[in-house]
Amino acid sequence: RQRGPALPAAVGALCRALPPRARPAPDTLRRARFDRPQASLDFWKLLYVLLKQIHGGKWTESDAIGAQVRFVKWALWYQGYGRPQLQRLPADGSAGSRELLLAFSWLLHCPGLLEQLLARNRVQTGDQTSVCTCEDDLPESQEGTSEAGAEGRVDVRYLQWLHGRLRLQWCSLHAQHQEQCKLLHKIHLFTSGSHMDQNLGHFSVTEADLIRHPENYKQLLQLLESETTQLEAFLEWKQLEAVYWQWMETVLDDMAEEGNMCESQDADVEKRRLPEVTSCCPWAAKLAGQMDRLSRDLLALQEQLHQLVAQRKAAWWEKVR
Repeated sequence: RQRGPALPAAVGALCRALPPRARPAPDTLRRARFDRPQASLDFWKLLYVLLKQIHGGKWTESDAIGAQVRFVKWALWYQGYGRPQLQRLPADGSAGSRELLLAFSWLLHCPGLLEQLLARNRVQTGDQTSVCTCEDDLPESQEGTSEAGAEGRVDVRYLQWLHGRLRLQWCSLHAQHQEQCKLLHKIHLFTSGSHMDQNLGHFSVTEADLIRHPENYKQLLQLLESETTQLEAFLEWKQLEAVYWQWMETVLDDMAEEGNMCESQDADVEKRRLPEVTSCCPWAAKLAGQMDRLSRDLLALQEQLHQLVAQRKAAWWEKVR
């Protein structure tokens, strides 16, 4: 397949379109294509940061690699990625870069992933507030509490305490939200008519803070420049996306060839050993059948992926012509 210089451009645009704290080097993807162990740790970190942002979790640079591996395996399984080869990767993150590249590409193929990440990491320069649609008074009724306590052996007083604690926290949150709205209204009122945009008419909290502390504009400018670069890379990626999926098709072909070689080498061993196992272990036949069904499911998924890549390839050629 003739890809020329378009592949490095596509990979580079993809890396730049990712969030800054999860941005891998383009060479990391090239190494993972050949299953180099040097790229494994970088890919675990990449998937860890992306999945943490998708699920809204917090993370730090000091998180142990074992915790990262466990979370990535769980999160991908939760997302629907059930490939067993990923679950069998070592917990120290020392191997499996090509398997991680495949998982990353599967995650990348999810609709709106990059758009979702761009929206989550957008620089906030305006003011946003939520509208509380809850009732002012929570219902006091506690019907069924005594029955639940009797059946589930839970003390009714404990449930009443939880209910009161929940009401207190809700009232505190509601009061904080009201105070935030009052302060926001003050800023808008005092700066009314000062904004260059007549449709807006007032300063935002960020703009008012820059007036009080002009030295902070450099940090905001750097954030805006970084976001602009990321958006430009995203537009470039959308134009070169088909090249990346063609490249991933070659990765799948290589994995399929290596899998066929391993199967041919182990075929005689399996034929000799399987009857012995089934004769002494009654559950082995059932387990073998389940493995066969799983293998057929994986082959069906691989065939669907090949068809999807072929469709994208055909659509890309139609655009190029």
